[in-house]
Amino acid sequence: MKPSTMADMIAGKRVHKTSPEDSVRTACIIMTSANIGALPVVDDEGVLVGILSERDVIQRSIIVYRPSTTTLVKQVMTPNPQWLAPDAKPDEAYQIMSKGKFRHLPICEDGQVLGIVSIRDFIPPQGNSIVDRLRGKSGKAKASTRLF
Repeated sequence: MKPSTMADMIAGKRVHKTSPEDSVRTACIIMTSANIGALPVVDDEGVLVGILSERDVIQRSIIVYRPSTTTLVKQVMTPNPQWLAPDAKPDEAYQIMSKGKFRHLPICEDGQVLGIVSIRDFIPPQGNSIVDRLRGKSGKAKASTRLF
């Protein structure tokens, strides 16, 4: 069944967060262990103040030689990110991310982060491997077939 609201899309999903005062390294450990590409950044009251994406870390920490152990999330995060209410429609979220050219969108109510969606959440699941789909095959590639 297709989700009708953002609340439906985030239902049952754990939301990982970070603080503006956390080190970039700590935030990266959270992202890596959760296999996610961005974290909502919340203040002491749990209010959304920013978002930290892999791209933020690369562009504002790694490339400019800021050590991840001493650089704070607040120094590299994107402040005041766009967000949607839980009753918003998935199409609206997809349009916002497409227009803004970003891949993660927090879902908030009264400033509190309830969840986050990724552009990947809008890609329908595929039963075959990417190589098989590119080749136009419906099953697995034969072991004797060269991939490249």
